[in-house]
Amino acid sequence: MRKLILLIGSLAVLGLVTPVANACSCIGPRTPCEAFGTAAAVFVGTAIRTGRAEPSKDKSEPYGEPVVVKFTVEQSYLGVEGTEVEVFTGFGGGDCGYEFKIGERYLVYAYRDRIRLITGICTRTKPFAQATEDLAFLGNLSSVSAGATIQGQVVRPVAPKNDPLPISSDVLVVVESDKVREELRPDKSGKYRISGLPPGKFKVTLKLPKELTVYQAEQEISVADRGCGSVNYYITENGQVSGRVFDSEGQPIPKIWLSLIDPESDPKTDGINSARTDEEGRFSFSPVRDGRYLIAVNNHRYPDPNDPGIAYPPAFYPGVTDKPQAEVITVGVGEKLTDLNIRMPPRRPAGVINGLIVKADGSPVPSAALIIMDITGGVPRLLLGVQVDEQGRFTIKGYIGQVFVVQGGPSGPKYPNGAPPIPVVSSVPQRIAIERATQTIKLVVPTPP
Repeated sequence: MRKLILLIGSLAVLGLVTPVANACSCIGPRTPCEAFGTAAAVFVGTAIRTGRAEPSKDKSEPYGEPVVVKFTVEQSYLGVEGTEVEVFTGFGGGDCGYEFKIGERYLVYAYRDRIRLITGICTRTKPFAQATEDLAFLGNLSSVSAGATIQGQVVRPVAPKNDPLPISSDVLVVVESDKVREELRPDKSGKYRISGLPPGKFKVTLKLPKELTVYQAEQEISVADRGCGSVNYYITENGQVSGRVFDSEGQPIPKIWLSLIDPESDPKTDGINSARTDEEGRFSFSPVRDGRYLIAVNNHRYPDPNDPGIAYPPAFYPGVTDKPQAEVITVGVGEKLTDLNIRMPPRRPAGVINGLIVKADGSPVPSAALIIMDITGGVPRLLLGVQVDEQGRFTIKGYIGQVFVVQGGPSGPKYPNGAPPIPVVSSVPQRIAIERATQTIKLVVPTPP
């Protein structure tokens, strides 16, 4: 039973067991200027009513925050007219909702979600007594120069040897709206800032030389008068490594996994980049930073017995199974390496494990829950999609040399997210390696004490 508990814990880490609550993860706190500049409403108010939100009548907005809080407005700094306002939020905790208490004063930063104002714990919303810094900024708004400010930083990651890489002088940030267009060059640390812009919606575009790239070059942001907005970019070298993977007879291998790894790392670990071949055996890694790499093939197999690449042993470019014999490739800044062809070792013969799950008295366990871990190469991978029939029988398809740990027992409850059920009582885990075309295994579920 202890082994089963440990396995269930492992499944939870893999996301296959429904968690009690999803954690709320927030990006670092904004300054008062940034929070004000990007908010739709900022006010001081007292919570006078809270309850479940009514479903939206707008069919284009099927979802929304489940809790609505009504406030009496004491002081409006932005976006609120009148003496009362409703703000929507979550229940609190895992959904990032803010838990307001009736009768308490708050400084609220609310943001527009289509037709609703929403807030949560990832904003600067807080009890009034804790808002000293924010209130000092808001209280001085009348003395701040008119106009919106847009600022940010273009960050280039450090090199493999941890040497800082300065921002190139030909990196350009373009800030534009229907009223203005400005071009900025970040300083040597990548920072930029422009003030006095007419408030409203802006498109901020990062222009880079061809040897550099960024995930999202264009970003949109709305900034209020006398407020700030931040747009940051994380750029990397635009190198590329591409080629094809063939079998021992020269035929392309489709849908096989490859990893770009550090020559000094363990090939069983996750790679720096990963790719999968197309129907013609072509692969491409992009973007790739400058450095030295190995190309590992099939070091992380997809946990599907029908995966076409699962029958091939792990290998390295240009087609060897031993890491010391692998060829190291070197990629310069923005360099394109093409036509790197890999010839894989021969496929391993197919093998089948025919299994049976029974109780201690020998009677079958119908429709049992089954847990199968593929541990070939020392990297555990959960194998999905294997069913147990009404007679307790199951079949595991694989290849000669593949190794599994198998256990099972009476099925527990089904999870709403589609994750496989966990056995209520499990057999002792059995390790079995496929050594021939057909093998058999019997799992015996002990009688509960």
